[in-house]
Amino acid sequence: MLKSTIAAVAMVLAGGQFAWSADFTMRLSHGDNESNPTHLTAVKFKELVEQYTDGKVEVQIYPNNSLGGESEVAQSLRMGSIDAEILYTGNLMPLAPSAGVLMLPYAYNSTSQAHKAMDALLEPLNERITQEAGVRALGLMEKGFRVLTTNKPVETLDDLKGLKIRVSPNDIAIQTFKSWGIEPIPMDWAEVFPALQQRVIDGQENPYTTAISSRFYEVQSDITEIHYMMWTGPLVISERIFQSYPDDIKQAVVRAGKEAVDYGRQVSAEKTDEAIAELTKRGVTLHGAPKDEEKWQSAAQALWPQFYDQIGGAEWADKAVAIIKSSAQ
Repeated sequence: MLKSTIAAVAMVLAGGQFAWSADFTMRLSHGDNESNPTHLTAVKFKELVEQYTDGKVEVQIYPNNSLGGESEVAQSLRMGSIDAEILYTGNLMPLAPSAGVLMLPYAYNSTSQAHKAMDALLEPLNERITQEAGVRALGLMEKGFRVLTTNKPVETLDDLKGLKIRVSPNDIAIQTFKSWGIEPIPMDWAEVFPALQQRVIDGQENPYTTAISSRFYEVQSDITEIHYMMWTGPLVISERIFQSYPDDIKQAVVRAGKEAVDYGRQVSAEKTDEAIAELTKRGVTLHGAPKDEEKWQSAAQALWPQFYDQIGGAEWADKAVAIIKSSAQ
């Protein structure tokens, strides 16, 4: 219609010059601050989308959960009231169980293998999560393996016994820590730092970069690289919104998503190295991998079949696990 056509190409006065307005506006939400790799990935995505669409799409970034919590925004994406989001896989799982394959404990031996596996999983995963949650993943970013921060050295499974460890409220994380002989404490993120400060809990698990950004070095003395799970986070777009775009816009957005995620992985590696150096400078003792890591690994991997119903069923889990294993070859 004439009015909408005129509005789509209306000229706006900006800086004393006339400029064409975008045909589409994409609102992109995430939960991290402006120094986090998540935000830097979002900024790169904005830059590339606007470049590859010749300005037809404007991306507006909303950091720090300013549009709502990750799970809440994911619901809005399903309805198409918010366009895009970068969120932790665990917060997508309630809507898209199939994404849980990314969280199987000790699925990856290295960061490079994880990248190969995630890239190979993207297309078959999208076939499922578009139906489950009404979202499409444009790419799967990562922020490194989750490490264990504690207020005492942990070098073996025996050292873990008796410690009160916070985990995210996710059954895979909870059951994994139970397999190591402790009762983990699921806790909302906002409560973690004060709980560590008051010694309500003895430790938590998150990437190195989180240990810096959350200032855990003030309340934790030791870090162990348990390698049990990588922080993964899909860059997702509402499938309803995506399908409303013309083909050239779709292609540009897909291209921008892949390149932005690749950039985010590189930034994540750099930020991880910086975090390790800073934590060492601040006196945190880094223990590396547990001396008996094979025990941690075998106990956790033995749980995989019990998670299959939670992550989309045995048929999908078997297919996804085969893709993950082939990426290690």
